[in-house]
Amino acid sequence: MPQSELANPGMDQRTDKPNAGGGRLREFSQRMLRNRLLRNIATVVSGTAGAQALTLAFMPVITRIYGPDNYGVLGVFMGLAMMLIPVAALCYPTSVVLPRRDSDALGLVKLSLLMAGLTSCVLAAFLLIAGDWFAATVSVEAAAPFLLLLPAVTFAGAALETAQQWLFRKQLFRVTAKVSVLYSLMHNSIRSLAGLLSPTAAVLVVTTGFGPALHSLMLLVGIRKGPPLQVKPDVEKREAPTRLRDLAHRYRDFPQFRAPQMLINTVSQNLPTIVLAAYFGPAAAGFFALCKQALTMPTHLIGKSVADVYYPKLARSIDKGEPITGTVMKAVAGLAAVGLIPFALVFAIGPWMFATVFGDEWRSAGEFARWLALGEYVVFMSRPCTVAIPALGLQRLSLIFEICSTTLRVAALFFGAAVLNEQIGTVMAFSAASIVIYFALILVVFIQARKWHANLRKVDRVA
Repeated sequence: MPQSELANPGMDQRTDKPNAGGGRLREFSQRMLRNRLLRNIATVVSGTAGAQALTLAFMPVITRIYGPDNYGVLGVFMGLAMMLIPVAALCYPTSVVLPRRDSDALGLVKLSLLMAGLTSCVLAAFLLIAGDWFAATVSVEAAAPFLLLLPAVTFAGAALETAQQWLFRKQLFRVTAKVSVLYSLMHNSIRSLAGLLSPTAAVLVVTTGFGPALHSLMLLVGIRKGPPLQVKPDVEKREAPTRLRDLAHRYRDFPQFRAPQMLINTVSQNLPTIVLAAYFGPAAAGFFALCKQALTMPTHLIGKSVADVYYPKLARSIDKGEPITGTVMKAVAGLAAVGLIPFALVFAIGPWMFATVFGDEWRSAGEFARWLALGEYVVFMSRPCTVAIPALGLQRLSLIFEICSTTLRVAALFFGAAVLNEQIGTVMAFSAASIVIYFALILVVFIQARKWHANLRKVDRVA
């Protein structure tokens, strides 16, 4: 072998250039670091990971302080709140990332807050007049003393969603990441310290319920202290701002189709807590609430972070007429690979894990978790499809799909509770329904995305 080749083993013998394999690897790594989408996902995931890690660290303390019964009351209250928050602003916050002009996006922010305020006022009036009747009718007597907090929690939750969508639009992912971590630390510290002083259901509900308001205020501070917003002045000066009435009409498919769909979805997701409380008592509701909180962490940590970053990208791709089927399906496949091991672990050793981490009185929650993990895994991998629906304008189809899927969930729940009369049977039936529903969602989005691009190509050929 020539001495020059021995002297420089890092050179490719055929090309006299740096080793081709190592060069390709370095080039790939540099390309990944330069990829803005991947950087944004990493930023959101890191912030969410820090927040979820802090929450997870506090959960063994909180569960030991309050116990299953108090946690069940919280589960019923937050179940009602989570049914209302996504639709309080009639889903207008979801449209904030869509307009080309920042002035229109700001108009949608104002419209969202206005709708949320009106909804909260109507809710407050209803609860003042008929709160006791409502609690008795839906069998949530355990949460009845706290129902008047719902309007404030609902408005704060809608404001939080609106602020997050504006930050996603402006690509201020670092702000959301930093605030998420700081908020998790403050909020869980307050809940724990308050519980040490008075470990009651009232303290747990109040300290948890004010969380969205605290998070919203912290995001507002982050926006003000962050980099100045880059508005396109050349575009804004040429065109007059759109009136709120016109914006409401332009994006009317969100309240017409998206809001009912979200309401039905959140009702079906949170109904198990209420059904378990009504049929089997607050402790069963507490077991389910803890399971949902623990198992949805991967969904919020990675699935929601990926979806939040992909949503503006999908909206821009659709606006340019670019195909999105491959993008969405790659994201689904990636999440399926990432979630396989953690969810399989919960299924295998759930009871032992919950008893070890949260205390022996939570072992039954681990039995719930084994079966809920199967359904939550499919929810986790389908997150990119949920954001593709509004981007593709499939609000009407989504509403029809949600009605059918909720019917299946409700039937499964009442079959388990009323017919089988078993806690585990109820949880297993709910999980089986979720698996069928979210696999169907992935299939529907795949078909519709391909159909949308095929129709667009036909129009281009005709033109």
